[in-house]
Amino acid sequence: MESLGQHKARLSEKLRQRQEQELDEVEKLAQALLETLRRDLQTRISGELNTTVTAIRDEIEELPQHIYDASRPLKTVLMEVKDEADMLKLVSSVWFKAALLGIFCGVGLLMGSWFGMNWIWDQIEQDMGTLRSLRQEISSAQSTLDALPKGVSYVKGADGKRYLIARKMGTPFKTEAGKMAVEVR
Repeated sequence: MESLGQHKARLSEKLRQRQEQELDEVEKLAQALLETLRRDLQTRISGELNTTVTAIRDEIEELPQHIYDASRPLKTVLMEVKDEADMLKLVSSVWFKAALLGIFCGVGLLMGSWFGMNWIWDQIEQDMGTLRSLRQEISSAQSTLDALPKGVSYVKGADGKRYLIARKMGTPFKTEAGKMAVEVR
């Protein structure tokens, strides 16, 4: 018959092995969960960036049409100026007509350029605001990732469960709320 000491040593060894198995499981859960969170964050950030890039690209593609639409009033004014210039042609000299036409065209081009540049500047400011907000979101997400303890990660197991993985785990204990917790070192 085994002595009490041998029985106690065997039970102690079984308990130690079981604790090691449980710590391994907790570590795998942590790694799975950290990996899932990392992939989710990367997916969200990539999605936001792609959406923003697509929106900016769409705005840039529509820019020639906006410029064309903005130049229509200028074309109308230029047509009226041309009509007036034709009328003045009969009355005035060649030099006077040329000077008058040059003035009207210069003013028309100046106004068209000014309106076009104003619109383009507004679009650039809007895009820069979007870019700033995206940079803030990325910085916030990076801060969240940096706040995680070093060496701790989450993984998702084949069974669909999430695990926390750390380099070293402390002894499991019960929290005041009655849930199980493990110290991560």
